[in-house]
Formats: sequence, C-alpha cells, structure tokens
Amino acid sequence: MSLWRTAIFCIVCIQQVFGDEKSITGYLGQSVVLKSGADGSWNLTKVQWSIYKNTTYIAGLKDGEVTIYGFWRHHGRLELNTRTGDLTIKHLTMTDSMTYTAALVNSDNARKTVAVHLTVQERLKEPKIQKTLDSLKDGQCHIALNCNAFNQNVNLSWTPDGEFNGSYIFGNAVDSSLVLFMSFSGNRNVTFNCTASSGQQTETKQMTVGCSEEQKCEDCVVCGSHSVCSSCSSSVFLAIVLTAAIVSALTYSYTRREQIKDFVQSLRGSPDSCGDDEGKVRRDQMGQDTKDKKTYFP
Repeated sequence: MSLWRTAIFCIVCIQQVFGDEKSITGYLGQSVVLKSGADGSWNLTKVQWSIYKNTTYIAGLKDGEVTIYGFWRHHGRLELNTRTGDLTIKHLTMTDSMTYTAALVNSDNARKTVAVHLTVQERLKEPKIQKTLDSLKDGQCHIALNCNAFNQNVNLSWTPDGEFNGSYIFGNAVDSSLVLFMSFSGNRNVTFNCTASSGQQTETKQMTVGCSEEQKCEDCVVCGSHSVCSSCSSSVFLAIVLTAAIVSALTYSYTRREQIKDFVQSLRGSPDSCGDDEGKVRRDQMGQDTKDKKTYFP
C-alpha cells in the first residue's frame, strides 16, 4: 500500500474513532439532551458516556441494558436512550458545565467517539414594564414606560408592535432599566415590546397603553372668591423649577456667608484696617454710651 493511501486510511480511522466535538447550551434548573451523534441506521450494542480526562463513567449501554453509574455529581438526574445513545441530564446545575464524551459501538463493530461540551447558563427572566407617565393634552397623548430587567446583565431595547403612527425615543439602559417616551395623536391604544437579550437568549414583554381622557385641574388655590388652578403637567414643572430655585438659593447663601466670614476675619487680622489705639478709643466710647443709657433705667 502506497504512503498516501495509508495516510488517508489513518485519517478516516481517526475520524471514526474520535468523531466530532460539539457545543451545547443548557439552562439552570432545566433538562438538556446530549446527542451521541450515532447514525440513524446503526444498531447500537455498546454506549459509554464519561467525563474528565481519567474517563469517569456516568452512564452506559451494553446488549440493550442501561447502566447509570452511581457518580455523585449526576446522581438521579441521568437518562440514556437505548436507540440513539443520547444522554439526558435533568435539573441542570452550574457545575454540570463540562465536556462529556460518548463512545459508541454498533452491531457491525463500527466505532465512534463524540465529545459534547455543555455550558450551563441562567435563563433570562422576562422583563417587567411599568407605566410612569400618562397625559392627554390638546388631543396629544404622552406616555412614558419603564422596562426593568431585574439587575441582569442584558441588552434592553424598545420596539413598537406593528405600525406606529407617532414618535418615540429611548436612551441607554441604566441599572438594568430602560425608559421609553412616546407621543401620538388621538385617543387610541398602542402596543410596545421591551426585549432583553444576552448571547443567544431573548425574552420579550409586551404592553398595550393609551390615554383615557384629558387631564383635569387637580391643584387649586383659593384667593378670595376666585380659584386659581393649574394642570398636572404645569404643577410638576413648577415643582421642579421651585426645587431648583431653592437649592440654588441655599447654595448661593452658603457661599456668600463663607465669603463674608472670610472677609470679616481678614479685616480683624489686618493692621491697616483699624489701629490698636483707634480701636481702643472706639470701644471705650461704646462702653461709656452703654453706661449712660443704663442710668435711665433702674
């Protein structure tokens, strides 16, 4: 046999013995099926599933009889399919993430080995949507929605469900939350989707919202026989402005007080501002005036 034919024969043998290496993702608390890769026409006579480099057997099939080895890590959580050789792991834990190897033999004594690398992830939770603003003014509906992903490290996005005749905007997620602002005309309902995605996982939450009626006057101040009212949006805006003004005033007052204090201290410590003799004379005069005034009151 020539050299090149020998090389091809060895490559085919290696492929049949070692097979392929596959990757699969499972989710915490759920079940996953590890495919053995056996040909559908094969009549399996022997299957051995193992882990670790020292070939620790966890499940096997021989002459139609299934053996689940009493390895503590997967105790009570394994099932082996006698026809396909597929291995099912139930109630996945994070420590199940590893490489599993299946060695197969059929009735014709053909052999195949497949390595399956399992990665266990926590499944994404469905995001939660909360309406934070609902205002109908002059036939224009303004709504704000907040999508919360429960502190998961995910990407969040907003999309209208179907055609949306209006305008909407959202920025970047902050602390796993993403706020959507929308505006549209008419007293109607619209539907938006919030999607959380991480890797190959996606979870979507949907909410249908609308404005019910025009905002009524809620804040009124009675002045004599007249009442002065403001709308809800005006009240909120006024409250924000007043709060900002008060904070600015307090900050300015504190800064000015410190400046005045420093200025007074500099005057007291300055020799040019008021000499010792002159200061003493002024203090004596003030003391004498005080004594004179006290004589008028027994």
